[in-house]
Amino acid sequence: MKENYIKVLLLSAVFFMYINTSIAQSSIAIDASQVISTFSFEDNTGAKDKEYNASYSGAYSLGYKYAHESGIIGLASLGMQKRGATLIYDAINYSWDLQYANIKIGAGYAYNMGRLSPYLTVSPYLGYLLKANQRINNEDIDIIDSGSIEKIDFGVGTAIGANFKISDDISTYVEYGYTMGLKNIETSENGQKASNRASLLTLGLAFSITSLK
Repeated sequence: MKENYIKVLLLSAVFFMYINTSIAQSSIAIDASQVISTFSFEDNTGAKDKEYNASYSGAYSLGYKYAHESGIIGLASLGMQKRGATLIYDAINYSWDLQYANIKIGAGYAYNMGRLSPYLTVSPYLGYLLKANQRINNEDIDIIDSGSIEKIDFGVGTAIGANFKISDDISTYVEYGYTMGLKNIETSENGQKASNRASLLTLGLAFSITSLK
């Protein structure tokens, strides 16, 4: 499945380079997000655990946005994002604090209303785990060192937002996104499965770097 996902990312990159050959405008973008994350969990019987509570954290990224005259848009970014969740089980407090470096490549459509352009995007992502801490009551455990979590995560995200053109060269945007991990991040062979889920509220700025006709 990992190999298939890498192929999707490569195909997205090819599409991204294709639309750039006939682009109307390209911009460099910086943004920051409020992240509300949790886990999707399934035990070895296939039953889903609904006891996890959301964890609140942040994310930021640097990337490119491309806007074609037809309304097709492309995006690529590299950023840092925190994930995790909390759980109370048998009067014991558990929490997970994960930090990923993420690469994202995607495409979508924007409806031009003048200065305001609502848009929708779909973006595969690939994440590499940099830090992973599990806290059980007041005890911290590095779960990368313990080998109990996968270092690679991948999935897909969708976002709906709006871009507002401040000037010919500067735009601001706000979007709501949802990402769904497609990889089991559990390393144990006991049949349990866990994957990342997150909602993101993002604010960003985009600076025009080209304007082609």
